[in-house]
Order: sequence, then structure tokens, then C-alpha cells
Amino acid sequence: MALSQSKSRAGITLIEVMSAIVIIAIAVLGASAYRYYSTLDGRKAVLQSTAARVALLLNENWRGRGYDHITDFDPVSNLSLDMAIAPSGIGPDYATGFTALGQYEITVNDSRFWAALSYRTDSADLRTLNTVIAWAERPNDAGGVISMPRTFRLTTFVTQ
Repeated sequence: MALSQSKSRAGITLIEVMSAIVIIAIAVLGASAYRYYSTLDGRKAVLQSTAARVALLLNENWRGRGYDHITDFDPVSNLSLDMAIAPSGIGPDYATGFTALGQYEITVNDSRFWAALSYRTDSADLRTLNTVIAWAERPNDAGGVISMPRTFRLTTFVTQ
């Protein structure tokens, strides 16, 4: 009697094990990357919506002072109870063709923003108010700012 040359072998090969490891690694890395980028995008969205709210708060408070008090608006004295705001020598550029009112550094929920307020008298009974808010998506290690690539602009009008 001849022994059977083909014996069934139970078990898995090294190639099957390595293939399973690669598939699992890809799935884990994909899930980790998804979680990382969704968290990062969530932070960017919070910063952008906060910047929009700050711009709206500045513009509405400024507009609410009336046509005759546009040039003497001081957000530091008017809004310091709502947020930490201070005059600043840095910030976004003023809108072209507008008269500069001032630049301010604003801190809200441990996030720093910079504002540039400017206005333009269009006619005897119409003034245009412009607010530009800038922020950095990533602060550097020294607590400063790498750059302020993100801005939000809001313009409104005041009549006499």
C-alpha cells in the first residue's frame, strides 16, 4: 500500500497572517485619521463661528452708537465686560478707502483674534462701517502667532 502523497494540512500560512495584519493596520490608520481630521475641522469651525460672532458684536455695538458717534467708538470701554479686548499694534489690514479707527486684540474662550475697525463717510447721511477679524488656526510654541491667514469681514451702514 502506498502512502498518500497529498496530506491535507490544517492551519494558515505566513502570507495569510501578513495579509490580515496589513488589512487591520489600514483599517485602524483610516479610523484614526478620520477622527483626527474631524476633530481638527471641528476646531476650525468653532474658531470661524466665534470670529463671525465677534465681528457681529463689534459692528452692531458700533452701529448702535449712532451716526454722530461713529468716529469716537471705543470697543475697549464698551465691550470689555463681554470679552477680553485691548488695543493692539498688529492685526489685519484696514479696508481700502476707509479711515482707520483702530486695531484690537480680542480673547474669547482662550482663542485670540485681531480686529481692524474702519469707516467711510459716503454722503452727508450715510456712513459705512467695516470690521475685519483675523485669527491663526495654529499658535506657535512661544504663544505668538505663526500667521493670520484666516479673516472674516463684515460691513454695515449707518444713516443719520
